[in-house]
Amino acid sequence: MTSSNSILVLLTSFFLSLMSSCGVEEYTELSFYHWETTFDLSEDEQLFLEEQETKELYVKFFDLVVLPNQAVAPVAIVDFVDVPKQRIVPVVYITTAVFSEIDSAAIKKLAHQVYSKIEALYPQEDLTEIQIDCDWMASIQAQYFYFLSCLKAENSEVLLSSTIRLYQYKYPNLTGVPPVDKGVLMYYNMGTLTDYQETNSILNNETGRAYLGFGSYPIPLDFALPRFSWTLRFRFGKFVQIMPTLEVDALKDTSLFERQASSYYRLKIDTLIDGSFLRQGDEFRFEACSTDELIKAATLLKAEKNHAQTKLIFYDLNPSIRYEKDKINSVFTAF
Repeated sequence: MTSSNSILVLLTSFFLSLMSSCGVEEYTELSFYHWETTFDLSEDEQLFLEEQETKELYVKFFDLVVLPNQAVAPVAIVDFVDVPKQRIVPVVYITTAVFSEIDSAAIKKLAHQVYSKIEALYPQEDLTEIQIDCDWMASIQAQYFYFLSCLKAENSEVLLSSTIRLYQYKYPNLTGVPPVDKGVLMYYNMGTLTDYQETNSILNNETGRAYLGFGSYPIPLDFALPRFSWTLRFRFGKFVQIMPTLEVDALKDTSLFERQASSYYRLKIDTLIDGSFLRQGDEFRFEACSTDELIKAATLLKAEKNHAQTKLIFYDLNPSIRYEKDKINSVFTAF
């Protein structure tokens, strides 16, 4: 770890000790990501959020990508059909290609454009926080961090947060620590979903554990856990596609599928599901997050807390959440 990072760790530890000695109350809030392009909460979702006393929602406003003509532009822009009672935190997902070939002047201009776009879309008063989601690596670290600094300079009173992947968390001396007010450790998507031998690419605590316990991260952290599932389709052991709406109950239909010893489901006949033509012999791996594994994850992450006021954010919010109230409360209690 660099000397500057060591100083940050010491300051964080000192701050936590100071809060403890001063009697600052520690508390954790429950929040959720909203990742759909249309923001229109169902009655079930609204009631659930009220019951959980959720104060904030992290809403993806748009993706920032490089178009085929090499222009950088926002896509998948959110449309607010309604506005929640909860405070909205805009999230912008940025592909790494955006920073692959860009100079300082263009980065500064881009930061201004992103902030202006967020302001134009924001449906509430008093923007308090912006979160940037980018899986940066060493090759674009300087560009990405400069973008964050420029974005923060657009309005210093708005809190700026950044997502942190597990390898970025474990190796801050290699990947750097983003120049933001706080980070969110994303404790999911930790495996290789395209790997036929993988068991669960969404949540695997044996894998996740290897990235934890290496000291306090230099900036305050919140934590994100998964509450989604998907089915992965393979043909001759090669990954074909993600099928997010193909549920395990459908895979248990013995007229179409047969369970394999490898925990895969093999298709018996050619068929059409959700607009995809599936061939006999295709194999499907269903991945989900059980209550037990999420509680284990929450317990592991609890030991990584590095400031008094922490959020646990679930990815993501959708109408099925009303069926998982007890599950979410159990995980939140463990955290």
